[in-house]
Amino acid sequence: MSTAKICKRMRIRLIFFLIITTVNGCTYHYEEDTKPIVSGGNPPIIEFNGTGALAYFSVSGPFTLEQLKGEYKITREGNVLTAEQKKELKEIYGDKNYKLWELNPSGYFKVATLSITYGIAPKGFKQVYPANGKPEPLIEGKVYSVGAPSYSANFKTGYFTIKNSKAVMVTDKELGN
Repeated sequence: MSTAKICKRMRIRLIFFLIITTVNGCTYHYEEDTKPIVSGGNPPIIEFNGTGALAYFSVSGPFTLEQLKGEYKITREGNVLTAEQKKELKEIYGDKNYKLWELNPSGYFKVATLSITYGIAPKGFKQVYPANGKPEPLIEGKVYSVGAPSYSANFKTGYFTIKNSKAVMVTDKELGN
């Protein structure tokens, strides 16, 4: 076999190897944002899509849809707020603390494996807020937010309401997107 044919075959094998390595590398490092999915009744069950590990977990509210539409309009462009935007948010929310419940994991919990019932701290989690007792009950018709920042993945805040004693996700369209 000639040297030219051997070189050509080696180039083809090298290209094939690089393609396979690239494809495997891309799928191996795929990252999916953490996104809460709220379902069930009242209290709701919160599960997650995503590839990250939970840094902490919180539920806030009650909000009106108008408050959240105002916040969504201000914050959907980015994470860094101007002084004017902070002032606008203060006008929307006032000085009230809307945090209802916060948990910190004691270990590394992949979000895709978690299922959390509102008001019940799962094994391996410490309730941070309220320090003692159960969080406030959820009110029919009000809107709540679920925050689940994650390690090794971005996250999206989820919004839900209680309608006819069932937890229902609030869509981006309802928020004004």
